[in-house]
Amino acid sequence: MRADIRIIYEDAKVIVIYKPASLAVQSANVSQPDVCSILRNRLKGGYLGVVHRLDQPVEGLLVFAKDKDTAAVLSADLASGRLKKSYKAVVYGTVTESGSDVCHMRKNDKKMCEIGEGPDFKKAELSYDLVASLDGTSLLDIRIGTGRFHQIRAQMAHLGFPLIGDSKYGSRESIEKTREMNVRFPALCADRLSYFDPLTGEEKVFNVMPENPAFGMYDI
Repeated sequence: MRADIRIIYEDAKVIVIYKPASLAVQSANVSQPDVCSILRNRLKGGYLGVVHRLDQPVEGLLVFAKDKDTAAVLSADLASGRLKKSYKAVVYGTVTESGSDVCHMRKNDKKMCEIGEGPDFKKAELSYDLVASLDGTSLLDIRIGTGRFHQIRAQMAHLGFPLIGDSKYGSRESIEKTREMNVRFPALCADRLSYFDPLTGEEKVFNVMPENPAFGMYDI
């Protein structure tokens, strides 16, 4: 298995991994490696249920189910909020306080997240806590109440604080700052994951440290 995929936890029902930036969870291109094909090879073709995803250039924690019943339970818990995820992000700009935002978004024909209003726009909820600000950037803890396409990247850019390393949703200034910092991928990491064991009811909590160099200036 690829050395940059780390197995954080595994039992008979689930497998929790750290996904590196640049690796897709699932790819339509059979010649391109992805997390699912790599894990299925490790499981020797056994069942692998995708509970949630991360954008290809985003790093962080993912949980997969090893059977259909566990996949159904974890998917229902994700929808109800019992399965929780939170993210660390480094954004361009000096954020002065914690906040939240509600908007509406859709995936457009250019495979971009578009924010606006209309019948095909879906509600997107996000909240963030300010951790620190340094050198024209800010470190945030982010939680989402919905799981929209490119939600955090698009919504933070819409709020005027695009992610460092995000060329797709970045501003001219944030892209220039990205070049100065020599960052290749969006500074976004799914750094915390918690769920309740379907058999025992015990809460499982996992944390990882972001590997994106944009986080290096902060003491986390």
